[in-house]
Amino acid sequence: MAITMQGSWTVRVTSKNASFGQRFVITGADVGNGTYDGLVGTAVFASGAQWSINVQHQPPSEPWRDSAQRITFPTVSGGLVRFNIDSNDTGPDADYDDLVLSCSMPASASDYVVYGTVKTYAGLCLFNPCRDDYIVIDPPYTALNLCARFPELCGPLTRLYPERIRVRPRPIPDPPPEVTPLVIPTGAPSLRSGVVFQSRAGGMPMAGAPRAEAKGAKKGGENASLERFEADAVERLQTSARVVTFNGAPAKAGADLLTAADFKAVAHIRDALIRFRCDVQLAPGLLLRFQEYDRTASEKLGGPYTGTGPRDDLSLAVTDEQGNYIFRFSQTLIDIAAETSDVASSEVLATQLRPDVIVQVLGTGMTMTYETAPYYNIANLQRIDLCVPYDRAHPSRACAGDRVIQRVGDIIVLHSALGGHPNTLDSQGRITSRNANAPQVDCAGWRGGLRVYGCFGKPQAVHYAIYYKRPAEGQWRPVNQSHVLNHIPDFAPGYTGTPVGPTLRSVTPTVPLVGGPQPVPTYDNHEGDLNWIENDLKVILDSGIYRPWDQPGSVQFHIEAYDTAGNMVAATGDTITFYIHNRTGIAGRPNNSKGDITSITMGTTTLGDCGLFELTDPRVALTVRYRAVDPEGFLHSWTLSVKRGNNVDVPVSVASGVGTANASGVVRKGYDPMAPCNFTGTRDEPTADADDYVLTGLQPAGTSNWLPTGHNFCAFAFTLEVYDRVTDGRTANPRVVFWQDLIGLSTGP
Repeated sequence: MAITMQGSWTVRVTSKNASFGQRFVITGADVGNGTYDGLVGTAVFASGAQWSINVQHQPPSEPWRDSAQRITFPTVSGGLVRFNIDSNDTGPDADYDDLVLSCSMPASASDYVVYGTVKTYAGLCLFNPCRDDYIVIDPPYTALNLCARFPELCGPLTRLYPERIRVRPRPIPDPPPEVTPLVIPTGAPSLRSGVVFQSRAGGMPMAGAPRAEAKGAKKGGENASLERFEADAVERLQTSARVVTFNGAPAKAGADLLTAADFKAVAHIRDALIRFRCDVQLAPGLLLRFQEYDRTASEKLGGPYTGTGPRDDLSLAVTDEQGNYIFRFSQTLIDIAAETSDVASSEVLATQLRPDVIVQVLGTGMTMTYETAPYYNIANLQRIDLCVPYDRAHPSRACAGDRVIQRVGDIIVLHSALGGHPNTLDSQGRITSRNANAPQVDCAGWRGGLRVYGCFGKPQAVHYAIYYKRPAEGQWRPVNQSHVLNHIPDFAPGYTGTPVGPTLRSVTPTVPLVGGPQPVPTYDNHEGDLNWIENDLKVILDSGIYRPWDQPGSVQFHIEAYDTAGNMVAATGDTITFYIHNRTGIAGRPNNSKGDITSITMGTTTLGDCGLFELTDPRVALTVRYRAVDPEGFLHSWTLSVKRGNNVDVPVSVASGVGTANASGVVRKGYDPMAPCNFTGTRDEPTADADDYVLTGLQPAGTSNWLPTGHNFCAFAFTLEVYDRVTDGRTANPRVVFWQDLIGLSTGP
């Protein structure tokens, strides 16, 4: 894949060891764009906010092909920052020396080069394994589960993030998925090293271009001119470089809110979890966006990281085939002046003027799926290795398997993976998934945007089309949704993706179409071209188009590829069935998923609006009448919980009726794992009445009372949440119904 670049660099061919023709292509730059011969000594100056280099080779009598490319990590010497791009063509060797490019830039105090390796992690990893400056807990996490699993951790988290630990339930629709990590200070310094540049006052980095730049590659005298240009810049700057060791956690991030016992508890948990296996893998072809972050006023005063401070987008980088990246950005005098506002009264100005950097992972369509906690006060040349939760990164995967359609989201649908090992897709299109790093679901329906990945494996497959129909229908309709992918050579400020379809073409489908032969919406096939990120993503199906919310059921999808003449390419057809279930608990829609609480009673006393119970006993059971129903049988579970006062969890036990309480005091009820495909919820309970309502009697867990010691009154919230048994291939079991009843409990006047 092409190598992403930022700013001004000189690119030289330093080595060629190949029988095939070699060249490199620069695109997206303000100056330096073009195609250059891969001859040792060829050099070109290129500059722009965002551009790319792509090395190519040409076997005899064949078109030019992209070479495999890897970057080396940068070094600094003689006033220059340098790194190499090593390439490997399709010859029999794999030594990555077929064409080697050297990229150099004059080191300057105003320039920053960040580099490192990106990996994904999964398994029993509570903390981000790449962070040693802070303890970082990446989303997705459930605060309630964190406290239940790690009671020692609950205290520090409650002091740092009370608003996120005591999560106040919210009505649907829920906000977007949480992306801000929890950042916990360790209380100890974290030593990190980097290279700091110091330039002569008034010296400016290489901003212009050599006079001969318009002529492209430099040879002979022109090459000498470029050498002089670079040498002059080094002389003007007279930049010195020194390795410094500094505290990688210079921001307090709430450290003053924690006690010595808190730090000890956090360290104990961290040490205990080291022995658990954390599966870490390289993440090639991952699109990264870098941002400069300024702390909020509360963060500068020592408060915990919030992620809500001002940000500036810097630019983009893509990891190479080994998961390595290099990213360059600069600070202007205006940027440096602005950094003075990100300095607390007790901090050292020279340190805090250095930028704080956040790195985001972007998916197709430039949607952000993950972001790091900040890396504070980085050096001019700084290594930052990143670990990204596997289910937030979705790195590129190689094509392999026994069918065209290979995955839906992260769920593998290869024929060899179905039939119960590890997944099952039944005849109606309901999915049971057990493959690693995918949602674990039983007999689930499909909902939301379905990301369909596939591989044709045929170079003549230049276009493809997708068709759909319901099982009882005899003819097919073409999918006609827009689809974009991220194309590295197109990257520029404001880039939002490159369209790959639909484009009407005359093709010869093998399925009968509604309305007979006609031009068909098709998509460009870019699989195998690593310059297209997620090049095996064939479409993101908006499931609501194919089954409206009030018509859940099966839909068949068929995909096939065509050559340049519009003929179907042999062995590129594949058909899959999805049971689409978009019915949710939205008020005003008939026959939708339902969930509500109708009453709370104490003995024979029923609570009305604005009611107050005078407790007959400090631990008297309160009976809740409620229902949780999905008429299509795709209910996953419901929960019934109690909170008191300012959102304090009240552990409860079940005194009578439906459900069992867990360690957190939440009454849960789920489907029968022995017969998971038709769970409608409370309607299935033997004690349900004609309107599907059931009763659950709740009382305080253990020997505790409803009211805390010293109080004779408190407000309580009884909350019902209902979850559907559906997935989009990446997430599962969304909350679809929310209901809350508020009451007051008193010991009397």
